Amino acid sequence: MNLIKRGIVFGVFDGLHEGHRFFLKSASDKCESLIVVVAIDDASLALKGRIPKHSFNERMQALLSFNPSLKVVPGDSIQGEWSALTMYMPDMVFLGHDQSAIAEELEKIGIQFSFIDSHRPEEFKSSLLHRFEVE
Repeated sequence: MNLIKRGIVFGVFDGLHEGHRFFLKSASDKCESLIVVVAIDDASLALKGRIPKHSFNERMQALLSFNPSLKVVPGDSIQGEWSALTMYMPDMVFLGHDQSAIAEELEKIGIQFSFIDSHRPEEFKSSLLHRFEVE
């Protein structure tokens, strides 16, 4: 199997759980280098209707602790700007099973993408995990 040179993923990664780790490892296994674009708090609020439980720096550090070879970068403050795509020019965008809205946007602008199969989404999905946490 030929590896893709540069891949990119987008996400909030709030509370790095087994589903995130599966997604990141799967994407990483398909390319030589993987760029992880982490949503800033305002973007998370716009996308998910809530501020992440973990700070932006905590989320970035968790990703680097999981895999130090990842290039972890902040996402845009303006939705739809896609500056990471123009800055890093990835060969492939890897999407999680629940990122169909991003797929639609990438299709409109002609960016190649591929979905990564889910890993027990009924158990390892951030919204489900956060629902059961006590504030």
